[in-house]
Amino acid sequence: MDLDLNLLRTFLLILDHGSVTAAAEELRLTQPTVSHSLRRLRRAVGDPLFVRQGSRLSPTARALELEPVVRASLGALDDALDADTRFDPATTTRRFHIALSDVGEQLFLGRIVGALTAQAPESRLTAVPMDIDDVTDWLRRGEVDAAIATVPIDVSGRTTIVDDDRYVAILPQDWGPQSRPLTIEELRSRPQAVITREAGHDLLARALDGLGLDTDAMVRVRHFSVMPQLVRDAGLIGFVPAYMAAYMTLDQPAEWGVRVAELPRTTPHFDVTLYWNEGMTGSVGPRRWFVELVRHALAGSTVPGPFS
Repeated sequence: MDLDLNLLRTFLLILDHGSVTAAAEELRLTQPTVSHSLRRLRRAVGDPLFVRQGSRLSPTARALELEPVVRASLGALDDALDADTRFDPATTTRRFHIALSDVGEQLFLGRIVGALTAQAPESRLTAVPMDIDDVTDWLRRGEVDAAIATVPIDVSGRTTIVDDDRYVAILPQDWGPQSRPLTIEELRSRPQAVITREAGHDLLARALDGLGLDTDAMVRVRHFSVMPQLVRDAGLIGFVPAYMAAYMTLDQPAEWGVRVAELPRTTPHFDVTLYWNEGMTGSVGPRRWFVELVRHALAGSTVPGPFS
């Protein structure tokens, strides 16, 4: 298939704007010219790519399938061609992508966006919902510039963001011991909410297995961020990383309406790690700059001491 790179750029702009007219304005071309480019691309791909829904052009399933590959490929090509050109954060309009869990968004995204706004005010950022089964391929293909995770990811670039975190229990305000760890009997006396293994927190599942608790869970969820609500409104016991528990109880205690207790026995500790693909990132350029910005923005993140 012989495709002009400009056709692929046109494809992405129509996808972003949902409009041939808007894409033509950004490309500084006439609408008929962009419509002709879209017809060429449709013939080459053998798919309509966009269908009209109301006033917008909506992508077909094939277009959505092509988007991450085209976007990553053009991004990598632009980076390679610009390798010898000095990257200027102050003027860049680039969109960066970082894969984060719901906890990562809650705990880290504000600092990342704050740093990005201060240093690259014209840039954009997409927080991609973490999928632990796919994130390695995203990084290898350049679909995301970086990822933050608590489980190992098989890529070449990594640095620890939070060292030696652990899991703790969160409890209703009016229940449980006030100045000591929970006993196993106390944990078993109340319904529990746990994170599914598929969410990438297998270590927590194994820790609860070791306490004889995981199979007793009343509720299983994919996101830690729902835990405080389940504890506060339904009276369950939940389990979260200590770093998240400190954010809930120290920064905004009234809002969360829960308190924290240590688990009966020491559970496995883990690190929160920033990952990137060295092959895609390189030693200079926008991807390297973004990785360093995230690393510096999150420096100094520390796990709290014992809660009880």
